[in-house]
Amino acid sequence: MRSTFALLFLAAAAALVACGGGGSGSLPATNHPSSGSVGPSAALTLHFPAPSTASGARSPKYLSSSTTSVTITITAVNGAPPNPTVPPTTIAVVPGQGSCTAVVNGGFSCTATVGAVAGNDTFLIQAYDSSGALLSSGSITVAVNPTGTTTVTTPLVLGGVTASTALVEPSPGPQSDGSALTTAGTWVPPADGTARTLTVSIVAKDASGNMIVGPLATPIPIALTDPSGGTLSDTISPSANASGTTIVAVPATVTLKYSGAAFYTAASPAPGTLALGSGSGATTVAIAPLQATSSISLANATVGIPFTVTATEANATTLTFTATAASSGGTFEAACPGALPPTTGATTLSCSTTSGSVAFNVAPTGLGTGGSLAISDANGVDVKQPFDVTPQSGGGINVPPHTVADYTVFTTSPTGLGDELLGLSAGPNGTHIYFTEGAIGGIGSFAPSACIPGSPTSCGIVSSSIAGYSSPFPLYVTAANGALMFDDDNSNAIYSASCSGTSCTATPVGGSIPQPGPFVASSFGLVNFELVGTPQVLQPIGSAWNALNGVLSNLSQATIGFSGEPTATGTLSGTGDPGLESVLPPSSGSIVLPTDFKTLTYCTNTSQHSTDTGTIVLDGLALGSDGNLWVVESDRRYIAAISPGNCILGEYPLPTITGTPPSFFTEHYTVIAGPDGNLWVTDPANNSIDRVTTSGAATAFAIPTAAADPFDIIVGPDGNLWFTEAATLKIGEVVLQ
Repeated sequence: MRSTFALLFLAAAAALVACGGGGSGSLPATNHPSSGSVGPSAALTLHFPAPSTASGARSPKYLSSSTTSVTITITAVNGAPPNPTVPPTTIAVVPGQGSCTAVVNGGFSCTATVGAVAGNDTFLIQAYDSSGALLSSGSITVAVNPTGTTTVTTPLVLGGVTASTALVEPSPGPQSDGSALTTAGTWVPPADGTARTLTVSIVAKDASGNMIVGPLATPIPIALTDPSGGTLSDTISPSANASGTTIVAVPATVTLKYSGAAFYTAASPAPGTLALGSGSGATTVAIAPLQATSSISLANATVGIPFTVTATEANATTLTFTATAASSGGTFEAACPGALPPTTGATTLSCSTTSGSVAFNVAPTGLGTGGSLAISDANGVDVKQPFDVTPQSGGGINVPPHTVADYTVFTTSPTGLGDELLGLSAGPNGTHIYFTEGAIGGIGSFAPSACIPGSPTSCGIVSSSIAGYSSPFPLYVTAANGALMFDDDNSNAIYSASCSGTSCTATPVGGSIPQPGPFVASSFGLVNFELVGTPQVLQPIGSAWNALNGVLSNLSQATIGFSGEPTATGTLSGTGDPGLESVLPPSSGSIVLPTDFKTLTYCTNTSQHSTDTGTIVLDGLALGSDGNLWVVESDRRYIAAISPGNCILGEYPLPTITGTPPSFFTEHYTVIAGPDGNLWVTDPANNSIDRVTTSGAATAFAIPTAAADPFDIIVGPDGNLWFTEAATLKIGEVVLQ
């Protein structure tokens, strides 16, 4: 039945609302239903209120000022699409023209004839600008009478179609909490452990660039990217204007929360991002904390010991380092990158860089009791690292502790095969260190007292060939019961060596064994842990080797265990699971442990890992000054402390790898207990020697020569650490005293 009605959209507080863009559609052609229309028609009057004149108004009660036309489409009758369809009607929205006339209370009204069907009709109202871009939309359902005129007094609220988003608060620059917001939209908080927040006010704009106030026909998605794994979060308020991770109405604010934790490593300073919106209309806030790390704890720096401080900030333009004097008058002796600290005299420290990372040496002097390093960026963000200076008497700085030096054995490779400098040991005379030359087939020696850091040829290293058999490949070397002994990888035998000048004479000891490996000298004899898994005991020196029935294969490194028993790392025969194996004096049994590493429990019942079941590769092993065994889990770069009760006290990461490991590195991590009470680890992947405290704190000390592939490490007769560089034909030293 044909019906005529008038729809009056009143000018109320929630009337037609300013709209914003998003998707755009082509402007429909103006349609005037003819007498041949498939449905009845109705008279429709739209009331467009005048704009608000209040200077601070955030909610103008009018259509977007760019609206030039409105299209009205009947989309459903009694919940179902009309059948047949009713053509849409488009009216031009131009006051004073056509059907649009001025009204007394401001604004204007427009009247149009639209199609209608008796029943509950749902009308889609869409507003467009002159280019055909959709600015806002909404719908209303009207009960249309079969006859007469239907008058509607319910106000209609259109939702804005979002085309773009923008930030209106806060203003770029330093923030009150010490962070900064750059003009490019990057939030830079200091990574000093203090939680911080940044609250931004977001507005939506339509395709014509007008700000939307009110509901959104196209919600704004919020996406947070947190490469740091849990240090970032966000909330939207008021909550009524949000639904999950989208903003459904404006105005709205988004609060970005940062925990203050370290965010990225110096090698990969990737910022986090907060994306407001999608596509080309999205606004992005990058999160790039300024963070600083030190090679030592600045809580109690020691006079005369240089250390390195590195500052990292993604997309940094300028980072500046300054130092304050200690509170009791002490000073810094310092140097910026490319220079060394002076040995005496105060220095003004001020370094700048245009990259994301900078490092420099600092040597504090005097008897100061407090001070700080201050690191700042171009945005006004500061990170301060306090320190106390431990007094030290004596003269100037000669060779500071923890200096790493290396000394040349060969200038060019005699074989070109690699694996040329391997095991080393203090000699039986107590003055020299001996090392094996692997593929070269020789034994090297030197007196540590002759070595001067910074002078690569000062040691006077002697390389001695081995007489007595052909094609030697000496692997591990040891001094036991006054004899220098080494095992040979080519002849599968162990030899006693007597060296003089450039030649060593080798005498076989105890017959051949399948594949000799690392030595451990015990109170009941010399033990060699075969690489293929059978411990061999030589008791006394000069007798035959006594093979023991071990349960491990592929033995790696050995040391003295909890009660003086030789102990080695390896894998369990038949399963490949990691294990520890110890040798007791023959009179008390033979092999104890073997302890399958999977059966070790955590002493505190709290595991740092969830995969301790047959997948760990155990390597370096040493008894620490705390009475615990420390073992390297080489496949995941952790070092674990094992108590005498065979439970894991803790697992601690080795330092983060900087740079790219050499393609040939052996992944062999040797551990030694240093005279300073720390564990020291050869770290071929990081080209460093790592110090690990008995509390699990690890610090890397870089080897001067790149791709050195450190293999073995010992405490020398001089009290310093000495190590072989398997790939670079050098002997290295870590100065401890």
